[in-house]
Order: sequence, then structure tokens, then C-alpha cells
Amino acid sequence: MSEAPEHLSYQQKLEALSLRFYQGLKWTPKGGDFYTTSRADLELYQIVSVENAQVKTRYCDKSKSDVISSWPVDEFTDAGFGPKRVWVPDFVIVASGKETSNE
Repeated sequence: MSEAPEHLSYQQKLEALSLRFYQGLKWTPKGGDFYTTSRADLELYQIVSVENAQVKTRYCDKSKSDVISSWPVDEFTDAGFGPKRVWVPDFVIVASGKETSNE
């Protein structure tokens, strides 16, 4: 995949939520992975790296892409806000092609 999308399409969001909550797809976060939240929005985030017990992430909206946030690796998917994160596997983004508009 060449360039990260800025946000998800409705179909991509629906597929990611289905994979997580219906199919029970398990996720071990790694650098390059995309994720969203279980909120009613189309926001997309990407993991920059997982190192030194920290998960570093960025918001995919191009205007904020240089801001890096850090989260404890042991809480990233399991504690606090963690369980609300939803993995968006590459095949969900690729299968939908470049269709990332919400129109």
C-alpha cells in the first residue's frame, strides 16, 4: 500500500467492526497497522512503531499527521480506552480500493 488513506469509508468501518465484534478477529498491534475506534465516525489512525513498551500512533488526517502519540503497550488494546480500538486490517483497505470518501 503506497499512501495511507486519510479516513475510512462507511463500508470499511462496517467491515472492521464486523471483523472485531462478529468474527472475533484477534489483533496483535504492530508498526504500520491501521485502526479506528468503535465511535460513530470514520477516523483512521496508524501505528508508527511498537518499541520500548510504547505504541506510537498518528492520526491519518493529513493536517495532523506529524503529531505522534504514545500509549503503554500493555494497555493499548486491553485497558482504559484500549478495548474501544478496532483494527482495520490492510485487506479491508485494499479490498475497498481507494474508495475512502463518505459521500
